[in-house]
Amino acid sequence: MLAYCTKGDASTTKMLVPHSYKFEDCRRVLAEFVISDEQTFTVVEGNGFCKLLHQLEPRFTIPSRFTIARDYYNLYLDEMRKLKDFLKKSCVRVCLTIDTWASCQNLNYMCLTAHSIDNDWMLHKRVLNFCLAENHKGETIAKAVEKCLMA
Repeated sequence: MLAYCTKGDASTTKMLVPHSYKFEDCRRVLAEFVISDEQTFTVVEGNGFCKLLHQLEPRFTIPSRFTIARDYYNLYLDEMRKLKDFLKKSCVRVCLTIDTWASCQNLNYMCLTAHSIDNDWMLHKRVLNFCLAENHKGETIAKAVEKCLMA
């Protein structure tokens, strides 16, 4: 199958490029869509969504919300593995920052972020954990940080 692709600015000509269909890639991109656009897993069951996807790619069988949830979790595990590999290979020193706050519902939250500079002097910042916290006491926060780093 060939698809049109535009390279460069709008004044350039369109050219045909080969397009291959891979079911696994479509599922991965669908899980990324749910994550990046903060959709619920049930978005895949909506009539409009199903109609749109069928029009775009009739060969793609839309997975259930349970399958998307599994794909979502597997994507999380892959990204966690990549993050651990990155921190092991590229970072000699890591600085951790913690941010805590209370929501309108009086729930306490904590975000743990790692900051590092690689060999090319590029600053990297990665969220390691975002979780509910019992309270804002130092001992509670220390236990949450330890739990995150041991995972």
